[in-house]
Amino acid sequence: MRKCAVSIEEVKKDVRALVGKKLRVSVNRGRKKVDRYDGEITAIYPSVFVLSVVGLSTGNSLSCSYSDVVCGDIKLKPLAIKSDKQNQEKTDG
Repeated sequence: MRKCAVSIEEVKKDVRALVGKKLRVSVNRGRKKVDRYDGEITAIYPSVFVLSVVGLSTGNSLSCSYSDVVCGDIKLKPLAIKSDKQNQEKTDG
């Protein structure tokens, strides 16, 4: 199935909206290799953005280009923050 076309400007706007939020990051390394990290966007530049990630063995930051997001090599998904009420319902029920 063909992906819908997304411009780099739209991706930049979406990434700006995610700055400082907890994210689930999926990085497609090719040949069926996908790395998944939890982290947040710490810096934005004209051509790249920087992720501070947990679980990266070589360091704690990862730089990504906006074109990687357009191509689908990098996927950013905000982590759902559970409220105390939802956590209590799960433990009670």
